[in-house]
Amino acid sequence: MIKIGSTIHMEMTDKKDNRRFRSKILDLESGYIFIDFPVDDLNRRPGFFLEGTQFKIWFIGGDQAIYLFECEVKGIAEREIPMLVLTGPLDNNYIRIQRRQYVRVETMADAAVYSEEGKFTPFTTVTSDLSGGGLSLHLPDDLSIAGGEGFKVYLALPFQSGETVYIEAGAEFIRSKSIKGKAIGSGEFKKIEDADRQKIVRYCYERQLIINKKEKKHHSRPVQFE
Repeated sequence: MIKIGSTIHMEMTDKKDNRRFRSKILDLESGYIFIDFPVDDLNRRPGFFLEGTQFKIWFIGGDQAIYLFECEVKGIAEREIPMLVLTGPLDNNYIRIQRRQYVRVETMADAAVYSEEGKFTPFTTVTSDLSGGGLSLHLPDDLSIAGGEGFKVYLALPFQSGETVYIEAGAEFIRSKSIKGKAIGSGEFKKIEDADRQKIVRYCYERQLIINKKEKKHHSRPVQFE
């Protein structure tokens, strides 16, 4: 499932330490994963960990599903390039969060929107929902946008760690509709870096966890997909 070259996201399991890191798989061998030294998502500094440090790991598979597993640090492999050694998932025991489709979550993230052909004045707004495949935006009352019209969107995604990630993507409007008297336009990402899409997926995953915790105290509702 996991492959050499895959980007992985690492979260400390210690409740007192909520740092998140990212790294890349450099080698796989006999139940062990060899990775580049992880970089802190917030300050971009490399992390150094004692043997036995435990992590939750997630990555995006070839089928665009999110896979999770737990591991621990086994040490450092002194190779041509020093590598951090982790235990791999036993018997390919992954937890699949989603498959093929991107989880869409309701969220009000700040956005700036620009027409690719100058057909409308740039405006700032917030999202209505977001996924790795696209988004819905609150539209100005005087704006009329046709389906198929291209635009560029800049997003500011705040994570629980305190980090704010900025995303730039090219998209295409699909349709607009009125919800409770407010105009909402939905769009699909057409030009987006894979690393930026992964950041959006990570943000949606984090938001979904928050929503799930809230729903345990209220009535549950199904996850939406697009």
